[in-house]
Amino acid sequence: MSITKTLRASALAASLAIALGMAFTPAPAAAAGAASTTGSTTFSVILQPTTLLYYYSAINLTVPSSALLALAGGAPTALGAQGLTATGTASTLSATAATFAPGAPGSISAVGLTLGNVWAVRSITTPTSGTTSVSVSFSGSTTQASATLNGSTTGSSIALSSLATSPTSFNGTGLGGTPQVGNVTMTMDLSNAKTAETYSGATIYITASST
Repeated sequence: MSITKTLRASALAASLAIALGMAFTPAPAAAAGAASTTGSTTFSVILQPTTLLYYYSAINLTVPSSALLALAGGAPTALGAQGLTATGTASTLSATAATFAPGAPGSISAVGLTLGNVWAVRSITTPTSGTTSVSVSFSGSTTQASATLNGSTTGSSIALSSLATSPTSFNGTGLGGTPQVGNVTMTMDLSNAKTAETYSGATIYITASST
């Protein structure tokens, strides 16, 4: 019995030695011309809606006298003949017309103004229902369509109203494509403008967003 156990133990030890020797044997280097393998990775780029707005930091609009005259009724208008009777003293005379009724001052109180090509937008939108929207306001936080420009003389002012823009929505142009340009319109009341100078005090806020 002891001889059999000894032989089994010797055989087991030999087997372990062989196994350990195999485990620590360095793997042979890959031979030239061995077979290769290829894996594939799907690659995609996800773009988010993006809006790029171009605008002027200031717009100074000069209205020439000829345009003001046209708005106020055009060329001077001759009224009918007036017969006057003078009264006076030994050294002075005076004669005053009984009535004087000039015509209405044209459309001076409701002058439509269009500012063309005053903003431009490049944008990326979603492919199905995405659009770019543009709005204008005289306030940075709310939709405000009216404002007042004041001159240096008290009571001399220009009232602005009905501020709007066009277009208000459009498809994405791409950031490298031709931009969408737009206009801004408003109505000016010039009936209280009494001095020839710069009237100021209003800011136009342009907001563009894409979905």
